[in-house]
Amino acid sequence: MEHRIYNEAEYKENLDRLFNYDSEVYADVMKTNPMTWVRAFFKLGNYCEDVENNSTESFNASIVSAREKPMVPMLDTIARLAMVRIASRYLIAQDHKSICTPYVVDILALEHKKASQCTVYRSTNGMWLVNVDACSYRVNLEKRTCTCSKWDITGIPCEHGYGVILDRKLEAEDFVCHWFRTTMWRRTYEEGITPLRGARFWPTSSAPEVHPAPEPDQPGRKKKKDNKRKKGKNESPVKKKPKTLKRIMHCGLCGAPNHNIRFHKEGPHKKAPQAEPSQTFASQGESSQA
Repeated sequence: MEHRIYNEAEYKENLDRLFNYDSEVYADVMKTNPMTWVRAFFKLGNYCEDVENNSTESFNASIVSAREKPMVPMLDTIARLAMVRIASRYLIAQDHKSICTPYVVDILALEHKKASQCTVYRSTNGMWLVNVDACSYRVNLEKRTCTCSKWDITGIPCEHGYGVILDRKLEAEDFVCHWFRTTMWRRTYEEGITPLRGARFWPTSSAPEVHPAPEPDQPGRKKKKDNKRKKGKNESPVKKKPKTLKRIMHCGLCGAPNHNIRFHKEGPHKKAPQAEPSQTFASQGESSQA
């Protein structure tokens, strides 16, 4: 279904085409309540035909570098971005020489081709009959309206109104809503954002100063605190645990202590023969009797 529909007659006609094409798609479209977003049901007088959220998305994209900052630096960055953008738009508007904004100039350029194909018939009270594509439309130049309702909603002459303007040899920009004039465009960006001064120039008050919060504890194992304290007079001293004996290293070649095979300096030797268990017990007995 064509989304640029400005009147209820075309809206119903396109709904019928959609139903004949695919009834399931038609049912899905009707669930969205088209009367809330189709241009044919827009309130007249606002002169806006937008049905998307591009302005919000554009704003979110422009503050990517600012929204990760703390509150005050974030607001300062956004204000600076907006100030620079308004200033650049102001310069563009000042250099523009046409009666209407570039947006309107581009739209009228697209409408000119269809407008030149219109057949125009004059009536009274500023009204005209326009035939194009086997359909007739009623145009009122004084009230700036057309049966297609596009001129009424957008504030910019539609192809039928533009056809009458060409027939009368008038300028189409003279029939554009004042909101799209270059003078209004310049007024929009005439007063921008005043540059913000640094923190040292901010006004002070009697309220307590705000200090940065302490740094949070870093993740990881907590260190044990040293809880040593002096013992009192009546406290019994803590008995120290006896020290465990050190294991003495012996060489695997000579059997001597305090070195191993790697650090044996006398060269390779045969391992000392071990005494039999009976002889060991005998020697131990002799030493005990002595």
